[in-house]
Amino acid sequence: MANAILAFPRQPTHATFETTPALPPAAETDTAIPTHQLWRRLPADAFGETERAALWDLIATARPFSVDHWPEALAGDDAAAVAIALKLCGVDVLDTYRHDVALSMLLWHALKDSPAARTTLAFTLDRRRYLGEDVEQLTRSWRGPSRVEIRRAAVQALVEALS
Repeated sequence: MANAILAFPRQPTHATFETTPALPPAAETDTAIPTHQLWRRLPADAFGETERAALWDLIATARPFSVDHWPEALAGDDAAAVAIALKLCGVDVLDTYRHDVALSMLLWHALKDSPAARTTLAFTLDRRRYLGEDVEQLTRSWRGPSRVEIRRAAVQALVEALS
């Protein structure tokens, strides 16, 4: 079943959902980032009102062909956004427009502080290493604190409370 989900055609069959050509490296382009690529190009702390508005416009008007749970994710269900992303995270589809739009939905939920969306976004960004990209800093920006950091902070708070 998983192979059937991840092995969808590279070229979408729906006329309104076409792939976009790959962009040249960032150094050769202007500073504007296409909205559908914000999820893979900006760290968590770089999103302002302009980016959020453009992101909402993208996901509110997109109708990706044969992507389950889109209406639920659009209505605010972060579990639906995570399900969409996990179904579309095969390495062979990391640079398709369809994948970018689906991960833009996940980004929207991550920006609304959904821990599941943030973790899934970090996981999906980490898979871009297979494309030869350096994503360590970007991935780290979306991950929450590690368990060690959480325990250390809890112990420190306990020590301060007892002293």
